[in-house]
Amino acid sequence: MTGNYIQENRLIGSGDRVLLMVSGGADSVAMFHLLNMLSSGVEGIGTNGFSLGICHVNYGCRGNGSDADEALVRSLGDQHRIQVHSLRAPEPPRSNFQAWARDFRYLAAENLCRWQGYTRIAVGHNRDDRVETFIYRLITYSGRRSLAVMPPRRGKIVRPLLFLTAAEIREFCRQAGIAYHQDESNSGMDYRRNRIRHKVMPALAEIRPDFRQRVEDTISLLEDEQEVLASLTDEAWGEVASGEEQEVLAAASLSLLDRAVARLVVRRWLARAGAGEGMTRRLLDAIIDLCSDSSGTRSLSLPGGWEVERCYDRLTLVVAGTGGREESLGPVELPVPGKVAFGEFDIVAEVDAAGTRKAVDMHSDDPLRTAVDAGCSPGPLTVRCWREGDRFRPLGMNGTRSLQDLFTDGKVPRYQRRHLPIITLGDEIVWVCGMRVSEDFRVTSKSERIIRLAAVRREIENAV
Repeated sequence: MTGNYIQENRLIGSGDRVLLMVSGGADSVAMFHLLNMLSSGVEGIGTNGFSLGICHVNYGCRGNGSDADEALVRSLGDQHRIQVHSLRAPEPPRSNFQAWARDFRYLAAENLCRWQGYTRIAVGHNRDDRVETFIYRLITYSGRRSLAVMPPRRGKIVRPLLFLTAAEIREFCRQAGIAYHQDESNSGMDYRRNRIRHKVMPALAEIRPDFRQRVEDTISLLEDEQEVLASLTDEAWGEVASGEEQEVLAAASLSLLDRAVARLVVRRWLARAGAGEGMTRRLLDAIIDLCSDSSGTRSLSLPGGWEVERCYDRLTLVVAGTGGREESLGPVELPVPGKVAFGEFDIVAEVDAAGTRKAVDMHSDDPLRTAVDAGCSPGPLTVRCWREGDRFRPLGMNGTRSLQDLFTDGKVPRYQRRHLPIITLGDEIVWVCGMRVSEDFRVTSKSERIIRLAAVRREIENAV
């Protein structure tokens, strides 16, 4: 059945290199075994012809349990001769761990795709996960877009187990004699998602045993209708958006749109800047209402420290307290060895002495760690923010590329670009943290001065 589901939804094709996100739990381990059989042609239904790799993130939050998960995943790779990319996450923030962990592992997976040539990222979400996420978003956010959750495929990410419930996956593991680890935190009530899983889902099953199918039908309809709404939004967007990267909206034109269409345009505008979290219908309408009066300047505060400002016919989005200017950080000199604070990061530099170092891999599994040859240019290391016109030669490329294009391809929100650490040596860019290393600082067997770099996120007090 897995092979049929993959074919029907065009999740994986011949020649794909699939990176499996394997935690050690039942879902991801079952996904590994099923896709391993398919890639070997065991089921014989024409889905073979793709290859596999494994990505595992050890967050270290469960002590020996986390290490045992990593050991299990490594054993799967060794047993089946499949490469395992295992990495340890930096110290997590004290709040919203689940969101941080999700962002970290997806960023790691995207970097492995870029550096190791993987074309798909497979995650072990099941049918219950999808329904739970729908219910959670239904009571947490406003708007239909937030309810089109966990499609079988979105970009590189594929979900080959969405047709199976958690109970069906565990039964498959039992019958096949497949070992997996149980994360005890999934049975607690500390997380809202767990309370939905253990309290709301059973209650809904009592009221309507087939509620999962009803929810999935609703999700499918929302996804189909979203394509129509996207086309409508595209047309309206062309009428009201202007300026560099279309970050300015024409207030008068926006006020003339149908209110429902205007909300769609504003949602897109906010999402492009990474400022769409926590938006309610009341706030969307308040933004549109700003446009009705074209005299003077008015502003409106939004969640996350953002501010919408209307100055005559220009509607702009700024960081609160910056007077319409994006806040820039740095530059600050980075001692080697040493550590400096830069925005939400601590940037750490360590010397790796030639002759005693371990093998250096610039294609690190961890996007926030790398190693560079710092002996080819004079001058101290510096940490600064992105500047207009910045260019460098990404690892593996012959020519140079602008950071503007790098950010656009990587879908980095415009506001975040000014807060992403850029490591330089003299006038040359060494590393765009979390994204790419410069080819000009590649580590080779002849490298004499190797520096290991890391960007460690930290919690910032009184952050806007």
